[in-house]
Amino acid sequence: MKCLVSIALFLTAAAPSAFAQHNCPQGFQYAGTLSGTGGYEEFNERVELLLPEGATIDTTYQQPSVRSRDGNKAAKSDLRAANIPKGIHIIPHGLTDYQKGWAVSAPKLEQVQGRYKFGMKLYCTTGGGTVANMGGCAVDVEVCYMVKK
Repeated sequence: MKCLVSIALFLTAAAPSAFAQHNCPQGFQYAGTLSGTGGYEEFNERVELLLPEGATIDTTYQQPSVRSRDGNKAAKSDLRAANIPKGIHIIPHGLTDYQKGWAVSAPKLEQVQGRYKFGMKLYCTTGGGTVANMGGCAVDVEVCYMVKK
């Protein structure tokens, strides 16, 4: 009986992560998440992902708005929604506690060997200064695409 209770507790605790949903708007397919993390220093790199094999993109869609930065003022971005490739929808977010900040920029969609590849520059900062402000930063971008019908 004790074993069954342990298994039930494990399944209950694991369920939210096992069934985690993306935040893509209705009518979009989830392609993946671009992620960057910094330890005691900033993260500042271009990150890319391949869209699923056979993915087709409806380029009549243009994302209307985007939040390209948050938190610490050192996290700067000149990204505007009009810079996001047509047919792609992004949902950026990151850590902002203890003077941390994040930013995303330079989105690019290209075809590589018959597949779409999407990438962006990701940045996050720990905020620096006191030990309380240190300890890691994170930035994530959920990538969605509108399927061409």
